[in-house]
Amino acid sequence: MMSFSVRRISDDSSRRRIAWKPLLGNVLFFARPLMQLYGAWRQQREADERAERRRHALRIAMTVAAALALAALLWMGTARAWMFLKTVGLRTALNIAATELPRDALGHTNLLLLGQGDSAGQDLTDTLMIASLDARGSSAVLLSLPRDLHFLERKGLPDGKVNNSYRDYKVRRRREGLEPDAASLQALRDSAQEIGSALQLDIHGVVKVDFEGFVQAVDAIGGVDVAVPEDIVDTQFPTADYGYETFAINAGPQHLDGATALKYARTRHTSSDFDRSARQQQILKAMAARVREQGLLGKARTVAALQSIVAEHVETTLDLGMILALGKMAAESEGGDVHAMQINDRNGLYEGVVEPGGFLYTPPRELFGGQSVLLPVSIPEFPVTWKQLQMLKRLFIDMRTPYAWNADIAILNAGAKSGVARTLGNEFVRYGFPVGRIANASMPDQETSFIAAGGDSALDAAKFFGAFLDLPVQDMPAGLPAEERGAVTIVLGEDYAYTPFQNLSLPQ
Repeated sequence: MMSFSVRRISDDSSRRRIAWKPLLGNVLFFARPLMQLYGAWRQQREADERAERRRHALRIAMTVAAALALAALLWMGTARAWMFLKTVGLRTALNIAATELPRDALGHTNLLLLGQGDSAGQDLTDTLMIASLDARGSSAVLLSLPRDLHFLERKGLPDGKVNNSYRDYKVRRRREGLEPDAASLQALRDSAQEIGSALQLDIHGVVKVDFEGFVQAVDAIGGVDVAVPEDIVDTQFPTADYGYETFAINAGPQHLDGATALKYARTRHTSSDFDRSARQQQILKAMAARVREQGLLGKARTVAALQSIVAEHVETTLDLGMILALGKMAAESEGGDVHAMQINDRNGLYEGVVEPGGFLYTPPRELFGGQSVLLPVSIPEFPVTWKQLQMLKRLFIDMRTPYAWNADIAILNAGAKSGVARTLGNEFVRYGFPVGRIANASMPDQETSFIAAGGDSALDAAKFFGAFLDLPVQDMPAGLPAEERGAVTIVLGEDYAYTPFQNLSLPQ
């Protein structure tokens, strides 16, 4: 048997050894500031892009308002009004005819927008949205309510869903002796009063449009272009004769006529009513873009067609002067912020998904005669209250500035009870604030909680949230890695005790 032996080739191993630890330490020492600079640059770039998207959305909203004002002017008589516009110009015409818009104490005009089905829908409202505009037209807030939101108490009516309110109040007013048109207008006001009272919001007017008007309006502007995010095949799309048909549309860019746009907005192929609301907003934005890009406001025939549709398919408590005032606001607006949110049931309870607007839950059907309804999540659980939604209204509609900052928030646990950072983070998300990181801090435990701004641009946001949470604002810890920081960083120390937002006081 052949034998083998092993021997060292060279004893001089030091020539090939590399001091990896010191080298790596030097690399990290010089790289960390560069990484921090890159992170700050990326945050600023993303903030600039988000701001431009918000300005674009407001321009779209104001284009719609201007179109509505033009249609209102044409109620004077198409030929006479058109000559008037050609002579004095749109802005002068609006200044002459517009009245002062009603406003709440904060200078906001709040409208309730309703979308209604055809006669088979029995006066049920399919779409419910609050639109709040500030006096200068520099910001707008859109808050969508799901049709299954249930009111346990209604003035003069038994409990019921919000999409039944217009119908039920209309029936009540007819029984009281009002003529059909007067009963319908009063029912719109009653619905606005019901929703406004629950949210503690003054609602100054209501606009209701039916499905046929939607279809005709899309056709009148030559259709709309949308990007469909996924293939849709709905084999149970309802028809006018109470049957079903298959509605199918492919993902990608699509040009839709009125009938197809309505089906796309109404299909339940995707998961919920909340997805339908997103598609409805997509169609409305596409309509506004079409009007603006094609210069349709300057074409008398198109505007006259829209005016005819408005007269037949739109009902509103707004008078002519208020409509023209909205158009004046649109004409004078130079862009600003638009914030949108949908109230939903993705509330994060029981380790579920949490999303902005997640303030509702589904109670057992047997408690409501087999109906599927949505109720506000309450703290404590009983009795059911609207306290969280009222706090959302105060932040999102009344104040709205904290949403314009759009400051990315990092929440770090540095000595607080386990899980409390996640609880606070979910609360921020529910109220619509961007949370980029929830984690345990790499820094040592802190006795005192605090908030730090990632730069001068985030200082106002840090001060606001510091006052809201009753936490001091101090400098960003020098040793905190860049990947753990946000534009606003909240460090929860040993002294931190979680309090729901509904129980906090807003900074003045």
